[in-house]
Amino acid sequence: MKKSLIAIAALAAVGAASAQSSVTLYGLADVYAGQAKSTDVTPTTKTVTKETGFNSGGLQGSRVGVKGVEDLGNGLKAVFNYEMGFNAINGDTHKLSQDKETKKYSLAGGFNRRAVVGLQGGFGSVLLGTDYTPLYNLISATEADAQSTFDTGNLSTGYGGGFTPRISGVHYAGNFSGVGVQASYGYGKTTVTETTDTSLDKSQSYALGLSYANGPFMIGAAGQQIKGTTGANGVDTTAKTTEYGVGGSYDFGAAKLFANYLYSKKQPSTTVATYSKADEANIGVLVPFGAASVVAEYGHNRYKGYVAGVQTEKAKGNDWLIGANYAFSKRTDVYARAGRSGDATLKNMDGVELGKVKGENYAVGLRHKF
Repeated sequence: MKKSLIAIAALAAVGAASAQSSVTLYGLADVYAGQAKSTDVTPTTKTVTKETGFNSGGLQGSRVGVKGVEDLGNGLKAVFNYEMGFNAINGDTHKLSQDKETKKYSLAGGFNRRAVVGLQGGFGSVLLGTDYTPLYNLISATEADAQSTFDTGNLSTGYGGGFTPRISGVHYAGNFSGVGVQASYGYGKTTVTETTDTSLDKSQSYALGLSYANGPFMIGAAGQQIKGTTGANGVDTTAKTTEYGVGGSYDFGAAKLFANYLYSKKQPSTTVATYSKADEANIGVLVPFGAASVVAEYGHNRYKGYVAGVQTEKAKGNDWLIGANYAFSKRTDVYARAGRSGDATLKNMDGVELGKVKGENYAVGLRHKF
C-alpha cells in the first residue's frame, strides 16, 4: 500500500511538471514547379535568364523549428523558439562557405530564421537572440500574399535592393487593448590591436513598430535603422540603412483589402553624400470562396541615386501578381501564381535610358504545415 501511494505521488508530480512546461516541434514544407525569368538590359547588352523546374519556398520558406514554454508562476513564463530554413527539394539545411580574405570556413544556415529565448508575462515578451523586425512583421500583415516569393512589396525595386528582415539583440513585443508595441535593439563591437595596425568592426541597429487592431480593421507603422562600421588605423567607414513603412488592412468578409507604403535609404558611407533611395506603394485583395481563394496585388516602385548630394539617376516601375489557393485542410493547400516583380526602367536626369530590369514568375505548388 505504501509503495502504491509513493508511485501515485511520483506520477502526479510528473503530470504537474508536464502541465507547467511544454515543447513543440513544428514545420512547413513548400514545393513548387514553375519558371522564373529575369531580364537585364543596358545600352549595349541584354541578358535574359530563365530558371525552370522545382524549387522550395513559394508562398512561405520551408522550415522546421522547436519552441517551448515553462510556467514560472505569478503569470511569468520562460519561452524559446529556434527555427531553421531548409530546401524542401533536396533537404539541405546549411552549406559550407569560405571567406575570401581569411580563407576560413564557416557553416551558413542552422537556426537562421529565428533564434530567441526570453520571458513573457502581462507586460508582453522580452526575447534575446535573432528575430524578425517590426517592419518585417508590418509588411507581412499588410500584403495580400504575405511576402511570398512572388509578391510585389518588399523594397526590391530592381535597383533599390531589399530590406533588412532580422536583427540580433533584444526584442520587445506587447499588446494592450488592441495597441501593439514592438521594439528591437542590437549592438556588437570588435577591435583588434597590433603593433602596427588596428581594426574595427561594429554594428548597431534600432527598430520600432506601433499598430492598432479592432475587429476587421488594422493599421500600423514601423521603422528601423542599421549601422555597420569597419576600418583600420583609425580610418573608419560607416554604412547606414534607414527603412520605414506604414500600412493597414480591412476585412469586409467577402474580401480583405491590404495596402502599404515602404521607404528605404542606403548609404555606403555616412561621410560621403553618395546614397540611394527607394520607395513603393502596394495594394492587394484576398477573396475567399469556401475552401478556395484568389489573390491579386499591384505595386508601384521608384528609385533615386545620388552622388555628392546631387541626384544623378532615377527609375520607376510597376509590379503585379495574381493567384489562387485551394485548401484540402487547415494544414495542406495547393496554389498557382503568376506575376511580375522588380520591374524598373533606369534613366539619367536628362531622361536618357540607362537600363531596364524585370522579373517574371509562374508557379504551381503545394504547401503542408506540420
